[in-house]
Amino acid sequence: MTPDFSFHVVGLSHHTANVEERERLAFTRAETVALLKTQQQAGRSALLLSTCNRCEYYWSGDEDGEAWLRALAQARGGSPSSALTRHDGMAAVRHLFVVAAGLDSQILGETEILGQVRRAYDAARAAGTTTRDMDLILSAALCAGRRVRHETLLGRHPTSVSAAAVGLVAERWGAIGTRGVVVLGAGEAAEGVLRALQENGASNVTLLNRRPERAQALADAWGASMANWEELEQRLPTADLLVVATASARPVVNAAELARATAARGGRELWVMDLAVPRNVDPMARTTDCIQLFDLDDLQRLCCPAAGTATAALAEAERVIEDELVRLGLNLRGRFVAPQLAELHRLSVEMAEQESAWALAQLDSLSEGQREVVRQMADRLVRRVLYPVSRTLRSE
Repeated sequence: MTPDFSFHVVGLSHHTANVEERERLAFTRAETVALLKTQQQAGRSALLLSTCNRCEYYWSGDEDGEAWLRALAQARGGSPSSALTRHDGMAAVRHLFVVAAGLDSQILGETEILGQVRRAYDAARAAGTTTRDMDLILSAALCAGRRVRHETLLGRHPTSVSAAAVGLVAERWGAIGTRGVVVLGAGEAAEGVLRALQENGASNVTLLNRRPERAQALADAWGASMANWEELEQRLPTADLLVVATASARPVVNAAELARATAARGGRELWVMDLAVPRNVDPMARTTDCIQLFDLDDLQRLCCPAAGTATAALAEAERVIEDELVRLGLNLRGRFVAPQLAELHRLSVEMAEQESAWALAQLDSLSEGQREVVRQMADRLVRRVLYPVSRTLRSE
């Protein structure tokens, strides 16, 4: 990297914080835009990546981004001092590459994170909080993520939190088939659930969302039926699986609703998958008889051992990341020496003009054509002397 290279990240993830701690630092799109606007007004660089697995703040420069995130966490009712981790310089760049490639996710190689990084970058650019070096770094990270997806074993067997949740149900049940499934939400995670349900042969799926037009489009695309949001409680007695994945900042399914549903089910078990952060299902539902509630931490515990230690796939992905890090390093170093090369060029022109002017002052009988030859000779000599210096700067 360059001698004055300055790039940092601080945040928490599923490695250091449970879902309850992570939801304190989960930001909606509108909240992210507002936070970026305050940073832009303060003249700071900033990128905020907020997903179900993590909240990470990236910045370039000397400001104290870690203090900013700690203050923000405390203002939201948490004090995650022990959960926060920080990387600086090249370590921060490598961390971003690993995140974008899905190697740091709860489900190894999950594909949703690449789009989340891209949207975080788009939001930061729209807010005007990226620097030229950050643009290079983010573009390279997205390139690394795409290459891992397209060139490695992880990409040939893509997965996601949504697919892992449905896969866990299918594995435990043997098959989903005609069992009743209710899906709450119509965002990216919900669409991933519908796709996975279709791939697993589910044929009795109902989608509920507060925006019927969005729900209808998704239901038509993935062979599900659609119902109004208000019909949730009457749908639960005939369902075997409820999957909740909305963008709500608070629970949309409470324990009392689930208790009433189980009372009407005659003791049949209801599986509930909460794929949201902040959580969309009241955690107290775990104490309700006949309710099997799973959140993202449960999925990590149950699914990650199977996702495994894909040694060959990881080795391929690491090679891609190293390759892109080298490319990025060359680009950044080229940016660093560009001003020095420009100054060398300016000095060479100035030196050639001075030396040719001295020589011509001694040779006042020359024709204009001969004077031009002297000027060109001085220019060529200076350039030939400075060329090795310029080449060394570029190569080093």
